[in-house]
Amino acid sequence: MSQTRARVVRLGVPLPDPEREEQLLTAVGAELVMYQPKSPADMLAAVREADVVLNAMGFPFTEEVFAQIPRCRAVIQTSVGYDKIDVAAATAHRIMVANLPDYCIEEVSDHAVALLLTLARRIPQMQQFIRQGDWGKPGLRAMDVVGRVDRLRERTLAIVGFGNIGRLVARKTRGLFGRLITADPYVKPEIAAEHGVELLPLEDVLRQADYVTLHVLLTDATRHLINEERLGWMKPTAILVNTCRGPVVEETALVAALHAGKLAAAGLDVFETEPIGADHPLANLDNVIVTPHLAVYSYTAMEHWRTDPFDDAARILKGQYPRGMVNRELKAVLGLQEPV
Repeated sequence: MSQTRARVVRLGVPLPDPEREEQLLTAVGAELVMYQPKSPADMLAAVREADVVLNAMGFPFTEEVFAQIPRCRAVIQTSVGYDKIDVAAATAHRIMVANLPDYCIEEVSDHAVALLLTLARRIPQMQQFIRQGDWGKPGLRAMDVVGRVDRLRERTLAIVGFGNIGRLVARKTRGLFGRLITADPYVKPEIAAEHGVELLPLEDVLRQADYVTLHVLLTDATRHLINEERLGWMKPTAILVNTCRGPVVEETALVAALHAGKLAAAGLDVFETEPIGADHPLANLDNVIVTPHLAVYSYTAMEHWRTDPFDDAARILKGQYPRGMVNRELKAVLGLQEPV
């Protein structure tokens, strides 16, 4: 293997037919190495001589790792979230960190809205009513069995986290709910107002909301953001949806709140530890809908998931900064050009 060419290492299941990716890298004087590590030590050995790493797996990149990859220019996380990467350590070693900030934002916002509406309209209960053969039984009314359904135009939706996905949820639900509110310490009230949303402190948002959907990155500040205390702020009739990161919600507290009737229902695409099994407490509650971390999924999104990291890798090797650059303070330090 030539030592004069740049090396792009993709960690993950090897891509089928990588002709497009190889041609793109060849054009910028690089070669592609695809490797599926079996352990952190195996991962480190794979990236030690990499110029750019595409992390399509969940391996953490820590100070210890960055100290041993001096040749590396950038680590690209092939997801919106980049909580597995120590950005401060990367910056100290002058290594760029990038993510895919928008490859699946339409899909995740769609999925969040789908869970909200499915739970609000009690679709699973209506379907079960038919499957059990109860429709048409004398004296048995579907409305009594299915339970209470509220008019959405009379209810408040809370969007916790008002970044790209949160703003799409606002756009898609503005005609459904009577009031939209949000909590986000990094957003100015006028920005929220431009989207028809009122910015409030988190406690006020949780206390006032009938429906809550979570759209925050996982950080030290957001880990267990929704815990026993904050679940206690919510209405017992409220519904919680999480399509961002599992550890944002303290699952033991959520299970307890659902069992105790302190929360009406939940829709979850992500969990504290994944994958979950059929015996998981949240997988067997009638007032919970679970999906297998596929809110990101569509054919279009998967195409972007595959191609966008390579586009950014090519930009980096041409002296440009990646479109999804996280530690942008390095742009001037490294003398990087605008991406094209």
